[in-house]
Amino acid sequence: MEESGRDELLDAASHLVVEDGFDAISIPQIAVKAAVSEDQVLAHFGSLEDLLVAMLNREFTVLWTDILDDIERDPRGGLLSHIYRYTLAGIYESPLVRALYLADRDGLNTIMRSSYGFARIPQFGMRAAFIERMKAVGMVRPEVDAERLSAVLAAVSAGAALTAPHSQLDLVNEGLFHLLDCAVDAEVDDTAPGKAAFVDYAMTLAGRG
Repeated sequence: MEESGRDELLDAASHLVVEDGFDAISIPQIAVKAAVSEDQVLAHFGSLEDLLVAMLNREFTVLWTDILDDIERDPRGGLLSHIYRYTLAGIYESPLVRALYLADRDGLNTIMRSSYGFARIPQFGMRAAFIERMKAVGMVRPEVDAERLSAVLAAVSAGAALTAPHSQLDLVNEGLFHLLDCAVDAEVDDTAPGKAAFVDYAMTLAGRG
């Protein structure tokens, strides 16, 4: 099957996850959605797990690439407020990412532990360890409690996914951005250390660190 045919199968699988949920997806459904035979699907991917791993890898690769590009272009992109703004927007803007974020995470993690997949489904709320790393490189104020902040951001991320698509996305995102800017970000001129810390964080999430 040509590369375009492969992408069509992944697109079909993505649409099914968004429309029917992760647990309902199957090779027959994907074949019908893509208007091909089941044999054609299996000839290219070999198994449903292989197809799902490819689908998730493609989606998260695009997501993290876009986030990293936004951060790199932003002169202040290494601050936590900027990183979180781009990450939250990524959740909102991708229907598949939202669906995966709200799905059975144990089942997803089982698939992604494949040697061809991510080590785990990315957690879009910033982990305490990452916030501590940002404190260590001078991007987060030293008095910030990393555990508490991580818990709050995880709850906000879940709420964002649950309510998406949201007509007030820009207001929600900008409001959270300004809260983090005022209460969490350190006052620094050079945010390159924060950018480097986030690259390491993203690679770890992808099982490549």
